[in-house]
Amino acid sequence: MQRIRSAKLLRCGIITEEAEYSTSDDHGSREALDIDLCRAVAVAVLNDAEQISVTRYPDDHTSMQALARSEVDLIVTLTDDFTHQAGTHIAFTRPVLWDGVGFLLPAGSDVKNTRQLSGKKICFLAETTVEESVRAWFNATHLDFVAFPYQEEGEMEAAFATGNCGALAGDQTRLAQTRALFAEHGRPTRLLLDKISEDPLAMAVRDDDAQWRFITEWVIEALMAAEEHGVTKANVDVMQQKYAQAASPNEALRFLLGGSHEIGFAIGLRDDWVVRVIQTTGNYGEIYDRDLGMKSPLQIPREINALQKNGGVMLALPMK
Repeated sequence: MQRIRSAKLLRCGIITEEAEYSTSDDHGSREALDIDLCRAVAVAVLNDAEQISVTRYPDDHTSMQALARSEVDLIVTLTDDFTHQAGTHIAFTRPVLWDGVGFLLPAGSDVKNTRQLSGKKICFLAETTVEESVRAWFNATHLDFVAFPYQEEGEMEAAFATGNCGALAGDQTRLAQTRALFAEHGRPTRLLLDKISEDPLAMAVRDDDAQWRFITEWVIEALMAAEEHGVTKANVDVMQQKYAQAASPNEALRFLLGGSHEIGFAIGLRDDWVVRVIQTTGNYGEIYDRDLGMKSPLQIPREINALQKNGGVMLALPMK
């Protein structure tokens, strides 16, 4: 906190997931989402969403090395699993996005669900976690797996475009980008709604600064809590006037919107830091819709990333 405020700059690392550079992961780039979340943290800490610098890394491993060397203050979305935590001295927030392996189909395909992929040619990048997930799923379901691995993404997409693949396997974020690219060239495709794995991505910081870790965790919690309580970029000022008062009928909203000195003082922030974040980025749902969802070129349905009350897994810790 002292270093960031002295420099008046929050340094965020984002992972571009260049398929030809690394085969350890196959997520698509989350650049729009990452920058919005970086801006949210910057507003909370510096009161200015523009006081950020963004460094792009081609894969998880390179970004983790940069974080270990303190070249950045946080990695905005990093795969959160055992191998990314064990012995790395990296601390993670709750997942900010659940990605996962799914399938892209030609628009005219008669496949309605994943089980109907039995006997179809499945194209994927070789030696990736996608290949591991697809092989494991077909083995577990005892379906006929016709594997067509590729070493290069361009070669694989060309095969899919010419009808040589019954389906393209990959993480949903990458498949959504491929779908958008094909649409630009007049080649309609569609994503299967069901996935065969769930892969969490979370904000990551070094584990040697408890205050900084706590702040990043609670920026994410606040974005989700705001969506749960219906606090949006459009109504946050009105909601603050109504609920951030000592006599507020809603204790959770009073706390969230800065009516309690505890929400800021305890972590070295202003009491209205959540209000200022929502004024800048909107709540979690607004960020998702704008950067990944139906208001974005990717048009990835919320599904598991929806609030728990709407059928997803996103449930904020209590703001009290």
